Amino acid sequence: MPYSRLFVFMVTSVLALVVLIIPWYFLSPYLAAPVISVAGQLMDSTFLWVEGYERHETVGTLLTTLNVAVNQNGRLVVGQLSPEVNYRTFGYGLVLFWALLIASRPKGMWFKMALGTLILVPSQVFSMCFRWLREALLTSGAEVVRQAGVHRWVLEIIAYFDQLGFLIITPLMPILLWLILDRAFINRLWMEMVMAGAAEAGDKKKSADS
Repeated sequence: MPYSRLFVFMVTSVLALVVLIIPWYFLSPYLAAPVISVAGQLMDSTFLWVEGYERHETVGTLLTTLNVAVNQNGRLVVGQLSPEVNYRTFGYGLVLFWALLIASRPKGMWFKMALGTLILVPSQVFSMCFRWLREALLTSGAEVVRQAGVHRWVLEIIAYFDQLGFLIITPLMPILLWLILDRAFINRLWMEMVMAGAAEAGDKKKSADS
C-alpha cells in the first residue's frame, strides 16, 4: 500500500509538471514582474555602477554605467553594459512546487499554493541578482571588472552563488517548501511504510517458526 501510494504520487507529480508548464509559461510575464522589480531595486541600491533596470515580459535588463566596446557596422563604439536575464531560466521551480502539491493534495491546497508562490519570490530574486552579476562581471572582460572596482575574490563568490542559485536553490527550494507545507503527507507515508515493514517482518518470523 505505501509503495503503491508513493508510485502514484511520483507519476502524478511528473504528469502535473508536464501539464502545468504550459500555463506557467503564459503566466510567467506576470510572475516575473515582482521578481525583476525587487531584484532591480536591490541591485540599484547596492552597486554604484547600476543605474536602474527595465523589464520586457520575462526579461530583466540591468542598466549600468560600465562601458564596453560594441561592434557597430564594422566600427567599435563605446556603449553601456546592459546584461539581460530571463526569469524563465530559474522560475520553473514554481511549477515543480505546484506539481508536488497537486500530487499530494493537502488540506488547503489552493491557499498553500498561493502562499508558496509568494515565499519562493526571495529565492528567485537571489538567483536573478547573481545571474545579473555573472553576466555583468564574469563574461565581459577585465576592463569591465576594473571599472566596477571588484576584487578577484568577489568574482569567485559571484560565480559560486550564481551556480548555487541555478543548480541547487532553484530545484531544491520548491521541494523543501512542499515538505514544510505538507508534512502530513510525509508523516502518513512514513507511518504506512513502517507498519508495512513491521507486518512483513512479522510474516517472515511466522514462516520461520512454522
